Amino acid sequence: MSDAQGQQSSAQQELDQAKQAQQQATQNDPAVKDAQAAVDQAQQQVDNQQQVVNDAQTVVNNDAQNVQQKSDAVNQASQAVDQAKQAATDATNRAASQKTDEAQNTINNLESQGKNQASQNLDNQINNVSGQVTDAQDDVNNTNAKIGDLQNQVKNLQDQETNTQADPNIKAVPNGVIDTSKSLLENASRNNLWAPMDLSQNNGNIIDQNIYVSPDNDKGARNPNAGKGADASLSEYDNYFNTNFDLVNQQTGMTDAQKQELAILMLNQINHAREQRGLKPFVMTEQKYQQAQVRASQHSAEILDHNENDIMTAFGQDQYECLAYIPVNGGSNMLSMLYNAESTLSSMLNADASSDWGHRENFLEDTGSLSANAAFGMHLTDDGQYYVLTFDYDLSNPDSTPNMMDRIAQYQAMGPITGDAHTVDNSAQINDLNNQISNLQNTLASQQSHLNDLTTQLQNLQAQKANVQFDLSQLNADQQAEYNNAKHTLDTINDWKNGQLANINKDGHVQDALNKLSSAKRNYKSAQDTQTQDKANLKQAEDGLAQLNHVLATKQTALGTAEQKANAQANQVVKDKQAKLDAIKSHINDLQNAIATTKAAISNTQAQLDKDNQKIADIKNGQKPAKPDTGKDEGKGATTPTNPTTPAKPDTGKDEGNKGTTTPTTPTTPAQPDHGNASISGQAGHKPATSDNGSQIADSNANSQSTTDSQSTINKPTIVLPTNGKESGAATQGQYINVVSKDSVAAQAGIQAPAAPETTSVTFGTKEGTMMTREEYKAQQANLPQTGNENSKAVVALGVLAGMFGLGLASKGKKEF
Repeated sequence: MSDAQGQQSSAQQELDQAKQAQQQATQNDPAVKDAQAAVDQAQQQVDNQQQVVNDAQTVVNNDAQNVQQKSDAVNQASQAVDQAKQAATDATNRAASQKTDEAQNTINNLESQGKNQASQNLDNQINNVSGQVTDAQDDVNNTNAKIGDLQNQVKNLQDQETNTQADPNIKAVPNGVIDTSKSLLENASRNNLWAPMDLSQNNGNIIDQNIYVSPDNDKGARNPNAGKGADASLSEYDNYFNTNFDLVNQQTGMTDAQKQELAILMLNQINHAREQRGLKPFVMTEQKYQQAQVRASQHSAEILDHNENDIMTAFGQDQYECLAYIPVNGGSNMLSMLYNAESTLSSMLNADASSDWGHRENFLEDTGSLSANAAFGMHLTDDGQYYVLTFDYDLSNPDSTPNMMDRIAQYQAMGPITGDAHTVDNSAQINDLNNQISNLQNTLASQQSHLNDLTTQLQNLQAQKANVQFDLSQLNADQQAEYNNAKHTLDTINDWKNGQLANINKDGHVQDALNKLSSAKRNYKSAQDTQTQDKANLKQAEDGLAQLNHVLATKQTALGTAEQKANAQANQVVKDKQAKLDAIKSHINDLQNAIATTKAAISNTQAQLDKDNQKIADIKNGQKPAKPDTGKDEGKGATTPTNPTTPAKPDTGKDEGNKGTTTPTTPTTPAQPDHGNASISGQAGHKPATSDNGSQIADSNANSQSTTDSQSTINKPTIVLPTNGKESGAATQGQYINVVSKDSVAAQAGIQAPAAPETTSVTFGTKEGTMMTREEYKAQQANLPQTGNENSKAVVALGVLAGMFGLGLASKGKKEF
């Protein structure tokens, strides 16, 4: 090893000198210098041409900006053409619009007159029948009202008879009592439960008959007394809300009687406001009220449209009218409904700027000495969220039906409601009233039948009127001439307008814009042509650059060739010196491996020798050697050992069942060691390679599976000799020894071995698996420094032989799983 290391130092110096000579030979060669000059010249040409390419690229980039500018100019000119065309079109349309509007208005008016002329007779019939329907409806309503009034009288008389004790419907409220079986209007009127006109003078009552109206000079002013009245949320007012007091059905809405009641309460508030201004109160007759209900049920009222035809249909003449909504939410009884309605009225009186205060003016109209006939109408919308509220009046004399506003005074005349106990016999009055009710019900049936006939007749007439179409013959001669002239004018103007629009490009402004567009397009085309030429120039420059780069590459190749020729001889010297150095390094590596292998073999063989000596001592002392464990239950008595020539098959991880043993195949290459686990093939954590004609040797913990005694025959095992017991370092540099036969190894070691059927040679190899013959191995060993003697050789051979016979070498390395 020392000699080899000295040779390595000398070889390294020779290699360094050869490399220095190689470098000097290359630098001083004339051909190399000429080739280098040619490369430098070609590189300069490439650099110059690259500048030409860069300049051409700059021109192309500038062309792109110029083309974009010209393109933008074309777009702007195109927009200017569109704007000029639009301006000319607008001017033409304006010029034609006035004439066409006049002609079209004439046509529309004449067609409307023609339709009106044609439907005049139907209108007369409809008005006639509508009046009859109204009269019939009034008759029905009056009869119903009379029946209802008589029924109420009967009920009151019956209540008087049955209530011999305190009436359970009588509930205490501030300032008196209420009778929950009677209406809100009757209770307020008879027991004077009205809140004061000035809320700051709180009297404890919560039923309003007044409504605040802001001053005319400050119509949007807030009520200065808002919030100063009685607080209806206090517990003493619970009887107004917590009992069945004038309840409103939340599914079907107010009954007709409740609608009348609310209409009276609202108009009472309006009349008090009028009274404060010195205006005459409105009258609401029963007939007017019924007409208002018809008006509220019309679709135009629901969409807040003052449709004159519908107003005419409902009232027979035009009316002053207000339309609004009353929210249903919270209106569970009539007192709550009054509050909701009062909010709507207050908005129309004091927050009506968006309607130019038209609602306010209607409510506060100065009728002079006339008693204007007014009525509120109410109709529940289909979604049940609102009541459509209508207010209509005219300045004609009220009809002969009773004024519903008189009911307040009539209730007051009945006297206050009390809860005193009483006993009364009203049977005679009740019988008389029931007879009147029966007679009125018969009359009502006849009136209802007549009303149905008239309603059907009215609907038929209205359907006929809806289908009336315009016919020129419906106009007189003058109207027909005027109609034809308007038609001719309209056609003439339309022809002129269409002609102007068809030749819009002839307009001066449009023509000027088109000329500018053409100029912009020419400039754009010129810029594109320049860009195309400059791109061609760039392409030509780039092609020239590519050619020069090719020339440069050729020169560089020639330079490389010249350098190779110049240092060819020097290169060979360097290669020879490098080869010599590599051979010495390889020799040193082999020596290191042999030393490590020998040390490990001596250690393991000594351990095995100790075991064998112990066995010999046991035999001399008369002890029978322990039989190797075969893994089988021997039972009683001795059995014949298994065939030693067929070792047990190693565990491959598969379930073999009861198939028995198989003949191992001969491995063709040495097994690779498991450096992460044990050093000897077959130990725990290592997965032995499967061979074609031989079994693998188990580790020292499983020797009984590979042999039955020391004389068992092993078929060509692959043994990895451990080195110094470590898991890395020298151990990984050990050689692999493929033992081909026992007698060949014994012969090498100078030991007589048992006869065996094989006479093949032992082969040795490096870790990489390079194979050599026994003679080559001996020759190599002869060249290596010998530090042992013949006895050490015998020890090594003995260790190998012991491994062959199943006397495994102990491995001291740790196991990793």
